[in-house]
Amino acid sequence: LHTMRARSKSPRRSSGGARARKSSPGKVNNRSPGSQYRTNVVHVEELRENSRPVRYECTSTGIISNPTRILTSKEAAESYASISHSEDLAQRPASSAIAAVVFGWLYKIFLPEGYPRSVSSDYLPYQIWDTIQAFCSTVTGILASKSALAGLGVGNVEARVGAALYFAIVKRNIGKVSRIAFTTLKGSDLDNNAKTWRVVADVLNDLASALELLAPWLCVAGSDCSEQWHYSLLVIAAEVFRSVVGVAGGASRAALTQHFAVKDNFGDVNAKDGSQEMFVEIVGSFVGLQLSHMEGKGSVFAFALFTLFHIAANVQACRAVALLTLNRQRAHILCSHFLLNRAVRTPAQVAAEESVAYFGGSGVRGTRICMGATLPAIAAACDVPSTIRKSARANYLVGETTTSGALSMRREILVGFHVDATSEDFLRGYMHAFMLAKGGFSTEQVVRKVDQLLDILPAHGWRLDAAHVGPGTTRLSWDQDQAV
Repeated sequence: LHTMRARSKSPRRSSGGARARKSSPGKVNNRSPGSQYRTNVVHVEELRENSRPVRYECTSTGIISNPTRILTSKEAAESYASISHSEDLAQRPASSAIAAVVFGWLYKIFLPEGYPRSVSSDYLPYQIWDTIQAFCSTVTGILASKSALAGLGVGNVEARVGAALYFAIVKRNIGKVSRIAFTTLKGSDLDNNAKTWRVVADVLNDLASALELLAPWLCVAGSDCSEQWHYSLLVIAAEVFRSVVGVAGGASRAALTQHFAVKDNFGDVNAKDGSQEMFVEIVGSFVGLQLSHMEGKGSVFAFALFTLFHIAANVQACRAVALLTLNRQRAHILCSHFLLNRAVRTPAQVAAEESVAYFGGSGVRGTRICMGATLPAIAAACDVPSTIRKSARANYLVGETTTSGALSMRREILVGFHVDATSEDFLRGYMHAFMLAKGGFSTEQVVRKVDQLLDILPAHGWRLDAAHVGPGTTRLSWDQDQAV
């Protein structure tokens, strides 16, 4: 069929031509046996040479019938969509049509394909706060860059190019070493506490910018800053912080992006997030350039103000994310509510209680939970076999020991995992240890409560195929058919 405009004058009948008319809503059409439609019936007549017109009936439900053949649902949908869209554009004013085109392009540039169905429900609130923090971070970065350039000798006739280059190379290499060291020490924890490390990364980034902003003030007027040890110390510390920011910020952002990509579209979501950030940085750079003309206390005040907004926006962005996987802190919240009133919290409810400044711990004062313990350590800690759990549903062992300190007693719960342990086993083992740490329950009661809780978690939106509870790397092997 040729492209047709709704409500246009009927064309003359000619070979290969086509015409269409749209009947009023609610009108019943009974021209084809058994076809009754009450929603926007569209009639299309195709004129064939040396033959009578063939009539089709197209409805919004995508069904087209005629006395001779039935079109496919795809053909029906395309025919109805072309007529309805043409009529809609014809009725729109020019300004609305232009606005629709502009918003369509913005939608395509900055949002993942298929939005909002292609991302999780917390994507939009997170991106709003993330946009605010990116803008503030860009402004503070511009203000700090001005001071950093002044420290390198820009505008100072006494500064030497060779000394500045040497200092820049040393500073950069120290930053790279710091990056490697941080990855070695904390790399495995970045997935477990993505929200916390996201906030830590941005706080360190602000701290690095503050050091770069204040460092030139320590230089003697008219001298080369790179040759003064106190200036060098501050700038190198800022470089170390930025190295940590690069690792922690990138890894935590990737973990959050993986959460948003619910349609296996991680690449698209990540790319569009980069486009949003680049656009915000462009806008923020112009604002930063205007503020860079400020000197003295005015520059410091502007830096402090945007830094506060930056940190607050980061905290709100992380609190807006309701992760569906469990780490230690979310497991603490779930188990505590379940033990108290047998209530199971949803991911959104847990996110409202979750702290973005969690750095580990068992959640019980005076108790340490050791995941991935060795079999000799567990056996040495347990004098009574009943304190060790081993069942057909779980591939882990739990042992408990108490040590006396100078001022208090310290309790330690050891959890070891079988070589065949899965993510669900990691969660079972950690929840078992946490409920034992809370106290007031026998081993059999804890086993039963853990099983009940994990069985109903998927119905409340939780995923059990990933466990970020730090299970360690040590795995054990034992005969599953023998008693411990």
